[in-house]
Amino acid sequence: MRLAVALITLATLSGCTVKYDLSGSDWRKTSTIIQQTTQDEIDCVRDAREAGWAPDLILGGLLDLARWEVTDLERLSSYRRCMVAKGYQPN
Repeated sequence: MRLAVALITLATLSGCTVKYDLSGSDWRKTSTIIQQTTQDEIDCVRDAREAGWAPDLILGGLLDLARWEVTDLERLSSYRRCMVAKGYQPN
């Protein structure tokens, strides 16, 4: 029971979704203006949304929380790989 409460609390605090800062300030690339950086971030977010797809198991509860967490981690990883592939380095 304590584990369930801890996982629910953790999921609630994390928001259960990946948060992206699309201000153009999290990544740097020489000779790139901030508008281009923001556009590249948006393109990578669009790609990442497709990478993190998982089937809806309709099981509910902790299993859905775990599935959402794994999906979010996949999306974030895909987003970061995309930005690095475009030549950016994290700030």
